[in-house]
Amino acid sequence: MDEIGRLRFLRRYPVKSMAGEDLAEVFVTYAGLAGDRVHAFVDRGNHSDFPWMTGRQGSQMILFRSRFLRGPETGDGHPAAERFAAEVTTPEGEKYRVGEPRFTEFLEKRFSKSLEYRFSERSMGDCFPISILSLPTVETLSGEVGLPLDHRRFRANFIIEWKSSEPFQEDKFVGRQLQIGEKMRVSIVMKDARCRMITLDPETAAAAPQVLETVTTRHGGCTGVYGAVLQEGIVRTGDPVYAA
Repeated sequence: MDEIGRLRFLRRYPVKSMAGEDLAEVFVTYAGLAGDRVHAFVDRGNHSDFPWMTGRQGSQMILFRSRFLRGPETGDGHPAAERFAAEVTTPEGEKYRVGEPRFTEFLEKRFSKSLEYRFSERSMGDCFPISILSLPTVETLSGEVGLPLDHRRFRANFIIEWKSSEPFQEDKFVGRQLQIGEKMRVSIVMKDARCRMITLDPETAAAAPQVLETVTTRHGGCTGVYGAVLQEGIVRTGDPVYAA
């Protein structure tokens, strides 16, 4: 196999649409990164096919920072549900346990929504279990938009630096396979169609509509790709990426 790049950042989001965390290593299951988007909230008033409460409905959702109290470790494989117990810190510094009624009530009051808490050991992602983006793509978009864009804005799990430094190279692997690290393999299924979420600054939640406008007009509304896991395995920051 040919090494085509390196994994530079590994990101997990314990609570769907809230701030994520950088990881040094993680076990990747067929359902995605262990612990990724295992907690979520549903907007009871939203009867569409996308009922989740996200930064689309309340941009400040992305400023809530979540962490596992004793999260899954790489040696756990498929950990017990209690390993996913998590705590959230609000933008004002208050702390809540995810899943406790008073936190759901806090969010309902904050966003004026009727919410229902959900938990699943399988990732409650928008589409496929994992998402991939490259640093050259982010750098190119920064130039096109005229803003320095942080890769966290795009909320991908795997941030890759290609050897060739070619932007949007990930698009070329749709229908093909990649191996990240010693074992984990992924089939690249489709491009990642983007929404208002990428307009939000991950540190301030300030909106920059021109980000989505640029992605829509220049790149068919897509940035990054989605993948389905073909072989589980441990992945570490700095791991080589191979064209399988």
